[in-house]
Amino acid sequence: MDERAPNDTERTVDIIARLQDRLERGRGAEIRLVESILADPHFAAHAPIAQIAERAGVSEPTITRLARALGFPGTRDMRFHLAQALAIGGAYLREPSAPVEELPLSGQVVAKVATGAHAALDLMSMALADIDLEPMARSISRASQILIYGTGGSSSFAAVELQNRLFRLGLHVTAHTDPQLQRMSASVLEPKAVVIGFSVSGQAPSVMDAVTIARQYGARAYVVTTPNTPLAEAGDALLPLTFKEDGNLYKPSSMRYALLASVDIIAMATALTLGKKVLEPLRRVRHSLASQNIRDPELPIGD
Repeated sequence: MDERAPNDTERTVDIIARLQDRLERGRGAEIRLVESILADPHFAAHAPIAQIAERAGVSEPTITRLARALGFPGTRDMRFHLAQALAIGGAYLREPSAPVEELPLSGQVVAKVATGAHAALDLMSMALADIDLEPMARSISRASQILIYGTGGSSSFAAVELQNRLFRLGLHVTAHTDPQLQRMSASVLEPKAVVIGFSVSGQAPSVMDAVTIARQYGARAYVVTTPNTPLAEAGDALLPLTFKEDGNLYKPSSMRYALLASVDIIAMATALTLGKKVLEPLRRVRHSLASQNIRDPELPIGD
């Protein structure tokens, strides 16, 4: 698989227009493949290559040839651009039953928020497609202490939510959203500790300082942020945030869904690494809620 990440210039490419052009200029198997991709771009962006080929009734090399015919060095780049196309124009590609502008106000709000959430998750899943989560999950599961840092509305929310996910696995974890506490707590860490820093901009000074201080004392630092930013360079390993704002000034940023996905990804990877030992703390948490008459096993753990 082509491991090269698309650069900023390449990300302006309109892959949908290129695919439509191939319908006019392609032949046989290539046309069937393009028709299959345009019929379900979400599937083409995320499904295994073998499944894409099977659905279109073509061979896997045909997909590679199409990627190159579209001007990409490999299938990874082509699929990245498909995910980005969904992020930018997903409302138009998913063919809603009625144009968003023709819906009543309530319908417009629901459609735009849901489309933004889909788009954020589409791009996030592509950005993480080739990320190996095991080293990070293993490090977190073995840490003597875990400190999570985030400032501002979205990043502080992510930090606190990750604390909420990890403590129930029996881990010693604390989230700090106060800038001074971030710096001070990082200064007393030991080498077996782990810090996780959240920042959408990648430029939050206190989070960068805390990560740098923690590493100075031997702690392992993971950062969840935008690639090619100061914070992305400051950590030991990066979980990249990839998102595209739609410019709607009335709608809250859909990037929050990407942040929440990163929280769940870290939490689930860690839980799977810990294995069966997480079942007892989860049972205890569930039992503690019995006094609140929260007894339905179908409900999530916690309100």
